[in-house]
Amino acid sequence: MNKSVSVADSAAHLNFFSTLKWKLILASVLCTAAVSLFGNLFLYYRMNTMLTQKAERINEIHLVTLSDQINEYLEDLSDLGNLCANDLQVVTALEWRGNSLAAMKQALEAQNRLNAYLASSPISDFVYQITAFNTDGRMISGTGQTIGTTQDYQLIVQQPLFQLLSQQKVPTDALMCTVPSIHTTGGKHPYVVALLCPVRGLGSTAGRGYLYIELGLEAFSSVLSPYDSWSNLYLTDENNVLLSPPGRNGKALPSAAELLEASADNRNLQLSDRIYDVTAVPLNGAGLFLYSCAELDVLDTDGAQTRMAVLTVLFSSLLLTLVLAFILATYLSKPIRLLNERLHRIAENDFSYDPVIEQADGELGQIGRTVNEMTMSIENLLATQQKSYEQRRRIEIQLLQSQVNPHFLYNTLDSIRWMAVIQKCPGIEKMTRCLSNLLKNIAKGTQDKITVKEELALLHDYVEIQSVRYMEAFSFEDTVPEALYNYCIIKLTLQPLVENAIFHGIEPTGEAGTITVAGYEEGSDLILTVTDDGAGIPAETLATLLTEERPRSHASLNGIGVYNVHKRLQLLYGPTYGLTIESEPGCGTCVTVRIPKEA
Repeated sequence: MNKSVSVADSAAHLNFFSTLKWKLILASVLCTAAVSLFGNLFLYYRMNTMLTQKAERINEIHLVTLSDQINEYLEDLSDLGNLCANDLQVVTALEWRGNSLAAMKQALEAQNRLNAYLASSPISDFVYQITAFNTDGRMISGTGQTIGTTQDYQLIVQQPLFQLLSQQKVPTDALMCTVPSIHTTGGKHPYVVALLCPVRGLGSTAGRGYLYIELGLEAFSSVLSPYDSWSNLYLTDENNVLLSPPGRNGKALPSAAELLEASADNRNLQLSDRIYDVTAVPLNGAGLFLYSCAELDVLDTDGAQTRMAVLTVLFSSLLLTLVLAFILATYLSKPIRLLNERLHRIAENDFSYDPVIEQADGELGQIGRTVNEMTMSIENLLATQQKSYEQRRRIEIQLLQSQVNPHFLYNTLDSIRWMAVIQKCPGIEKMTRCLSNLLKNIAKGTQDKITVKEELALLHDYVEIQSVRYMEAFSFEDTVPEALYNYCIIKLTLQPLVENAIFHGIEPTGEAGTITVAGYEEGSDLILTVTDDGAGIPAETLATLLTEERPRSHASLNGIGVYNVHKRLQLLYGPTYGLTIESEPGCGTCVTVRIPKEA
């Protein structure tokens, strides 16, 4: 047979993608893909979370910075009010009554003082109105951006600020909050931050009047405008009124109520198809709140780059894994392929030594060496087997040749038997016939199965010979029912048991005895018993009789003892079958044979 062609044919039937090489490649790629996918997803999630947290933190820092700047404006407003309210010229001017020249002079000096304080203030450019007045209607107005009128007094005293402060319903010397401006001409300045504080003078607790200042919201817009491209910034009062609503690029932005609800629930705000991060910071002294409403895609400026980096790493890992897996799989599969080809040649009876399969490193090289050792062992075993076969053939020939000798003995016994018949010696004739039958059956072997009837016939021939020998010192009874005759039994199962009963049971007593063979059926088993009334077996001997082989006496007919009978039965039928022995010294022995019923 052409071995190379056979191997090629076998390889041709092998699915290309089911080879070990491609299995290794596929397994490597799948494992790497799974690990890379989960790893990159986790990395993306962590990086995205970190970037979002970083952006939110930056947003909070900006808000704090903005709030600090706005609070500085409010503190400047409060400082301006304290300076003006405690100025002696202002206090003196508010104490004058009437419209005398001296009173007007005092009012003019007080106005100059107000203007001087305003000019030195950092918020002078954003002050709309600065006015000192008393309850008599006397008013002293600084310049500001709005010229005062005679109706200013009525407009101021109608405000809730004045009602709270004049009625001393709040424990403070000044109030600051957002209110509509007292001058709303053309709706240019609808809301301002108003400061109202009492004018008392130094060292006095009695009120001389009030100081009213309006700060335009442009002061805060100048702070917020640089951040307008980064976030939507809102300024609201304590009544949730938008004071500086943004609106850039025509985008729809949340209302003040939506901002308040989102900040209170500490959550992001979704508006249309956009998600906003809402943060609120309270401002000092004026009931103002600063809201930041930043789009998350604006905060996460690095998100797209992060996703691109993650995808790049993922696909690069897969590509690199594919290349490395191909190289590694090729390296690993080559010695395995060589081993497979070698095993195919072994299957085709090629047991020659192959050094190529031992060249691989590690375990594969060891497997190659083991395969070569196995082939050498198989070759040696085949050679030994061939020698054994030839030797067995020679022994069989010798056995066939040796069978000629027993025929001479059988013919001689037949001649003696016919001489006894002619000379009318029936005892000699009977004994010769029984001996001839025994020898013929023993010469055929002991492993053949025969019927119970044939086994009993063999047993009767043996008993006839022993009866003559022992001069009928024992009697033999066969009570096996004819219904059991057709069942099969191993040849020479009962004869060794009867032989043992004669030699070790009846003979030691020196008296006549009885040996009985009986049988019955028990379920699917056949039970045969051999019972004698002889000397019995000592307990120490009985315990080891079926576990240890004992030397046979020279008087034994076939060399088969009780132990051998037991083992033959167990080897053939299994451990649940065989012999059981019951004996009592001085009372006899009963040996029970249990075998399956076989017709």
